[in-house]
Amino acid sequence: MVERDAYARAMDGGDTEGGGAARSRNQSQSALAPAKLLALFCATSIVVYTDRGIISSAAVSGVPRSIDVPRGSGLQGALDASYSAYGALTAAFMIGLLCGCPTFSALARDVNPFRLISYGLMLYVIGEVGCAVAPSYWFMFACRCLVGVGEASFVSLAAPFIDDYAPPARKTLWLATFYLCVPFGVAFGILFGGAVAPALGWRAPFALNACCAAPIAAYCFSSPPVRMRGLVASSSRASSPAPPHAMSRSASTILGAFIKDCRKLAQFKLYAYVACGYSFYTAVIGVYAVWGPKAGYAIFSNELSSPTNADMVLGGVTVLSGILGTLFGGFVVDTFGSTLPNALRTCACAAFAGFIFLEIAFRCSSFGMFLLFFIAGEMFAFVLQAPINAVVLWSVEPRLRPLACGMTTVIIHLFGDVPTPPLFGHFLERRGSPTPERWRAVCAGFTLLLVVSACILGGASVVAKTAVDYRRVDDAADDDDGGGGGGGDDNDDDGMSDSGIDHARLMPQYSL
Repeated sequence: MVERDAYARAMDGGDTEGGGAARSRNQSQSALAPAKLLALFCATSIVVYTDRGIISSAAVSGVPRSIDVPRGSGLQGALDASYSAYGALTAAFMIGLLCGCPTFSALARDVNPFRLISYGLMLYVIGEVGCAVAPSYWFMFACRCLVGVGEASFVSLAAPFIDDYAPPARKTLWLATFYLCVPFGVAFGILFGGAVAPALGWRAPFALNACCAAPIAAYCFSSPPVRMRGLVASSSRASSPAPPHAMSRSASTILGAFIKDCRKLAQFKLYAYVACGYSFYTAVIGVYAVWGPKAGYAIFSNELSSPTNADMVLGGVTVLSGILGTLFGGFVVDTFGSTLPNALRTCACAAFAGFIFLEIAFRCSSFGMFLLFFIAGEMFAFVLQAPINAVVLWSVEPRLRPLACGMTTVIIHLFGDVPTPPLFGHFLERRGSPTPERWRAVCAGFTLLLVVSACILGGASVVAKTAVDYRRVDDAADDDDGGGGGGGDDNDDDGMSDSGIDHARLMPQYSL
């Protein structure tokens, strides 16, 4: 019990000598200062999520082949992609993401997570180049899968690093700063695609984005690896270099270790609630990310006058609401108490408020009123980003955070924004060519899923009152006491030390 209290002070007490010493030792092991690490990950996030905006912008400027327009235009015309087939390209990206997230999370046990991020970014660059030169729909489909695999390493492993190196009193705000790069990157991609594609063609934005990602991948690969709390190997591996056959031995047992960790992760009740509520939220966000600009132009084509204007206006709206909403969410949680129940209550209220404003927006006949309510709705929707991801990190043992982030990504996309964009396209085309009123009705219908998300997250806030906050509890202490989140399993064979205070001293010698 004394060691648990000491660990809590070391992780949480910015004004204690032991806490400051532990953090300074941990930070000294990193090649980057905490603020520089945050800046690097923010820049990477913007580049990575710019791809999402580019593919969304391609839908605005593209028209599928038809009797009236035999050759079509843009990406849809060049690759002969209908609305449903275009939605499937988004699903292809998610297939790669869903396969890559658990793979990189499992590899983080044996390979330094920072190095894994660099490997993933290399794959991302190759996939982006492939999208730029794709000669056919199925080649494009394969490249979208590869882009998803490349992004998976960053999505799974970046947030735990920020959680480790952020000041204790500003963890949620640092996470908010990181996650605001998601809407900013998507919106910038929409603006970038809308500006570049008319002049250079729809392939050029993918190629230019690959040129931006390549230097970041090279920098991460060449930099000394950064350590992550909780990934502690056995004392024998930590005190001596890995033998030549270490990686092959890891490869032969990695599936068993991954399954064991997944079973343990599933025992955390609060995590299960959060992943479920997050899935319904992501289902709505996925629809707006893919079809939002297209819907806005279809409903208010007279006011927007051209697809490029739709990209610029709605992309700018997403930037504004995303930045304000994400920062506001982090500020609220840090100001009123950075606890699990407070974070989840913030998420539930924001999801319900977002639903109300977005429903009103799609019933407005005036473009000005639509923009007003749409900005408010998107802002409340983005309030969830930082608190809900913070709860994912805080509701599981430290060593399981990469797996929790990776499996959360799998769950929210598999049950969220993988099925909804193609389903949206299906309902849109169900009765012939879509009309503005059909666009309104289908958008409003899918927005209802935010209410389901709000109800689940509200229930999770009740569960959180008795759950363990693993910012304050060591892995080893939890294993001994059978932690409140359902994580009480037999001790792992990962050689976790009972002291758990000086994480830098206990870190493994990673295979690089």
